Amino acid sequence: MISPVTAGEKGGQMSKQTDAREIARGYFNRITSGHKNTVSRPDLNLPGNESIDRQLRILVEEANHNGDCIINVGNGYYRPIPGPPVDELEFKEYVSKDDSRADKLWEKIYNMRIAFENWRRETEYEQQRQRSQRGA
Repeated sequence: MISPVTAGEKGGQMSKQTDAREIARGYFNRITSGHKNTVSRPDLNLPGNESIDRQLRILVEEANHNGDCIINVGNGYYRPIPGPPVDELEFKEYVSKDDSRADKLWEKIYNMRIAFENWRRETEYEQQRQRSQRGA
């Protein structure tokens, strides 16, 4: 008899993740073009839908990194069509939000590098100060 939990799966965890990804793929495959054809996210009030929603967001992100253009500004996922004012406006809103996130991320990275380099200089200064005190 074959166990429903295969090697490497703990308590059916991988199976649940695989199921969530397959259900998310069903949502993803329904995403079409135009703001009138949105695909809503899974109802997060239902148990287990958090995993499906996460997998759907991963699929959309992967698609957008590989030449697709899928957006969601709160009304559901769709591929915006160039021309219709709503699609144009929502595309700009979506890109603007991502642009802002990217700016904040670059600012964070820049400030972290400065802090790290300041710590390096402080450490070097302290080591030099201790050496000169021993030699004095």
